[in-house]
Amino acid sequence: MAERRCADEADGTMLQEGIYVGAGQRPGRHWAMMFLRAQAGVAAADIDVTLAGLSSVYAGLRSGQIADLPGVNLPASGLTVLVGYGPKAFAVPGTRRPLPQNLGPQHQFKSPAPAGGGPLLAGSGLSYAAGLARNPATEEVCVQAIAETPLAANRAIVETVKHLDDHPDPRTGVAPLVLAAAFTGFNREDGRSWIDFHDGVSNLASGQERQDAVEVKPQGTAEDRWTEGGTYLAFMRLRVDFRSWRRLSARQQELLVGRTKLNGCPIVGVDAGEVPAAAPGCPFAGTSSVLAPGNEAFREPPANVSAELLVSHVQRANHHIGPIDRDVSQRIYRQGFEFLEPPQPGRDLALGLNFVSFQDTPRRLFFPLTTPGWLGSTNFGGDPAQPLPGMSTLLSVFAAGVYYCPPVVPGETYPGHSIFA
Repeated sequence: MAERRCADEADGTMLQEGIYVGAGQRPGRHWAMMFLRAQAGVAAADIDVTLAGLSSVYAGLRSGQIADLPGVNLPASGLTVLVGYGPKAFAVPGTRRPLPQNLGPQHQFKSPAPAGGGPLLAGSGLSYAAGLARNPATEEVCVQAIAETPLAANRAIVETVKHLDDHPDPRTGVAPLVLAAAFTGFNREDGRSWIDFHDGVSNLASGQERQDAVEVKPQGTAEDRWTEGGTYLAFMRLRVDFRSWRRLSARQQELLVGRTKLNGCPIVGVDAGEVPAAAPGCPFAGTSSVLAPGNEAFREPPANVSAELLVSHVQRANHHIGPIDRDVSQRIYRQGFEFLEPPQPGRDLALGLNFVSFQDTPRRLFFPLTTPGWLGSTNFGGDPAQPLPGMSTLLSVFAAGVYYCPPVVPGETYPGHSIFA
C-alpha cells in the first residue's frame, strides 16, 4: 500500500500503486484479490491496528522479507499492493469518515437471489451463477496484490493470513479482520482471452487519458471532499461458458465481438459473400496483429460501421463520447486477469475473467451495463431479443463488488487511515 503516481501535486496525495496509469506501465503477470471481513463487535480502532500491521507485512514483501524467514532475501517480484473499502467499512462503530455518495446503494451490485442466481443489476444482461446465494466480494476491505511471479501474488495471501492469525484481539481470541475470500488470476502473454479473441485492445491510453477517467474529481459536497484524488474499484469474477462459445461459427463469433479473430482488426461491415470485412488497411503491412506497432489507429473501434455491427460487443461498450475526463464518456480503465480452475470430482472445469476497473465514479461502469444500446439487456453482445444459442448466459457472475480506494496521503500509515483513526 504505497504511492506510485501523483494525483494532486498541490497537497502531495497520490493514487495508490497497483493502478497502472502512467505511460509505459503495465500490470505484472500475476494477480490476487483478498476480501477481509470485520468480526462482529469490532470498532474502527481495532481495524486501524490490523491494517497498520498488514501495511508493514506488505512493505516487507516488497523488499523480499517475511517474518518467518529472518535474514533471508526472497526473489524480486515487482509486487504492488492496493487497498479499498466497501460500504460496510463505513458502518463500523467509530469510523471518522462518512460513506462516500458514490459508494451508496445506487452504486452497488444487487445481491444474489436467496436460492442463487438473479440479475447483477436491474437492466443488465449479466446474472449471478445458478446456485450462488452469497456474493463473496462485499466485505469491509479488499486488498489487491499484483506481481511478476505466481509465488509473489499468492504469498501475499498467505502472509495476510499469518499476520491475522498471529495478532488476535485479546478480548475475543480472533483478529478484528478475517480473510473471507480470495481469488487469483494471470495475464496471458498473447493478449487474448479464453474466447480466443484479443482482449483490452481499445483500453484507455496510458498517461493523462487514463488518469482523467480514474481519478476522483473535486466533489460538490464538503463531506466527500476527502475522496478527491482517489478512485473507485469495481470487480467482477466472470465465468465463461467456452463450450457454448465454441459451438458458434468463426463468422458468428467475429460479428458478436466486432473484431476479426486472428488479427484483432475492427470489423466495419459484411461483404457480398457475408464475410465480416475488416477496416481497410488493417493489419498494417508487414504485421499480423492489431497489437503490433503501426496498428495504433485500428485499436479503437470505428464510429462508422454497418447496422449489424452496432450490436457487437466493442460497439456496445464504446460509443465514442468525449472528453474522457467527463463521466458522460462512460470510459473506464480496465485491468483484466484470466483465471482457470481445473476440474475436480463433482465440479467441471471453470475459466473466465477477473474484471477489475478503476473510474472516478461507478456511474461510468453502471450506465453501460444497464442502458439499452450499450450493454444493457445483453450478456456480452448481439441482439438481446434474438440471442445466438447459449449467448444469453455466456458470462455468469461468481463475485462482484465496488470499493473506494483512497489516495496515499503524506503522513498516513496506510491509505484510508483517516477512516478509522
